[in-house]
Amino acid sequence: MTTEKEIRANCFTLVDDNGKTRATLSMSNDGPKLSLFDENGKARVVLSTFKDGPALSLLDENGEIRGMLSVSEVGPVLGLHDEKGKRRAMLEVFEDGPGLLLSDENEKVRAMLSLDKAGPKLALHDANGKIRAALAVSKDGPRLVLGDENGKPRSQLDVIEGPRLAFFDEKGKIIWSALR
Repeated sequence: MTTEKEIRANCFTLVDDNGKTRATLSMSNDGPKLSLFDENGKARVVLSTFKDGPALSLLDENGEIRGMLSVSEVGPVLGLHDEKGKRRAMLEVFEDGPGLLLSDENEKVRAMLSLDKAGPKLALHDANGKIRAALAVSKDGPRLVLGDENGKPRSQLDVIEGPRLAFFDEKGKIIWSALR
């Protein structure tokens, strides 16, 4: 009995004992793709390669992506999606450092936690995307900034050259401050 050393094709299909497709290995214009199907014939896991890099998608029983891990030239990204397929959380690691984004049901970023060479930062956004609160810690000390509905800083508390509290008008001018 002889064994072929190479089989060439554009698509391989793996079927179960009932003839149902349970996996495919195929080629697309973007690159190779491995898809794994549940007992109902729904794709649940897809491993793909694209020009930018690989991606692993985890799908629910309705075909919505619920989790995706990808790697591109800028770094790895892990995305978590709700039951409607909307991205609600994203963890990424880029050259400057890691970041976590939390989004509302409209995929607008509402909270962002990041870490870079300057230190950790937390920004909280309103429904319009304006930063309403930001907390940062640098080598100089911690800083908390609260913004108005336009995202403009209106108050700041920091401990950089001693404790300081300041309030700003809508143009950014200090209207009151206390410095120790």
